[in-house]
Amino acid sequence: MVTINDVAREAGVSKTTVSYVISHNPRIPHDTQERVRRAMRKLGYSVNHTARALSTSKTMTLGLLVSGQNDGMPLSLTRGAYLCELSKFARQHGYDLLLISNPDGVQAIRELASARKVDGLILMDLQRNDVRVAAAVESKLPTVLLGVPSDSLGLDVVDTDFERAAHELIRRFVNQGHRDIALVHTSESPKDDGANYAVRFRQAALTEARAAGITLRVPPMDVWDLNPAEHIRTVLNRFPTASGLLIDDDNAVIAAPQALLELGIHVPEDLSVAVVVPDVIHQRMRIPYTAVNINLSAVAEETIDTLIRRISKPDSPSVTRLVSQPLNDCGSIIRRDAP
Repeated sequence: MVTINDVAREAGVSKTTVSYVISHNPRIPHDTQERVRRAMRKLGYSVNHTARALSTSKTMTLGLLVSGQNDGMPLSLTRGAYLCELSKFARQHGYDLLLISNPDGVQAIRELASARKVDGLILMDLQRNDVRVAAAVESKLPTVLLGVPSDSLGLDVVDTDFERAAHELIRRFVNQGHRDIALVHTSESPKDDGANYAVRFRQAALTEARAAGITLRVPPMDVWDLNPAEHIRTVLNRFPTASGLLIDDDNAVIAAPQALLELGIHVPEDLSVAVVVPDVIHQRMRIPYTAVNINLSAVAEETIDTLIRRISKPDSPSVTRLVSQPLNDCGSIIRRDAP
């Protein structure tokens, strides 16, 4: 069995240094940390989490609290992809990831804190006025919000920069001469107090459209909850003058190529289309539309890194980190000459 002493010899450092690297002590230089981790990988060394937890009074577990199954939120491929990425980066830091799905998020946080089940907590599926935020502050658990509520109450925040994504996509339509665009939108449930990323994107897109002097047509809330193909058909029927379609719902993005084909609509000749969608969906499903691709891996890594820092430095100032991505032009927005 490979021991910590074997790793120290291979890396040319002391046993104490290896221990510090395993516990993510910030005093160890980055190049030394990398040398130790290379030695661990080469020798196949794995951390004994049980022994480490006993010696450090830590659980070596991070909690991920998602919305409960009774909250009415639609199935999201993005959510599932995030779970995989967060688990991967937690594991790289020597932590397990505990998924908690409880309709009563406040009670779930209190139970986690009282039972000392986790060393830190990630809140996902943030609503604008999310009662779990205050509960996390009250619990004194190191916490990172994966999303931007109306008030973070001093907690660390990590998310995609949806405001910039909206700006980039609307400007692309404007620069190509489009004056009338329709939105196929993620369900917010309920409007203005629902899924924070959806509210932020819609509001930012409307603000950008108004600033540019163009029309962004947003269907009423009841349309947002339709199945993806019906959602697209309803929006196009409701707004026949729209020359462009902007889609921010990942399920509708996936359905769009087939739905538009069945309607006899050719992109971009008949209709210009742009989307905001996770990069893994855009690439693996070969979505043929101009997009701002959400880098789920980068957001997940930043979330885990921020939580690890919060655990090691609980009194440090809080941070807000919004990860932005450039526009990926796939040629699905063509020049529209003014009438």
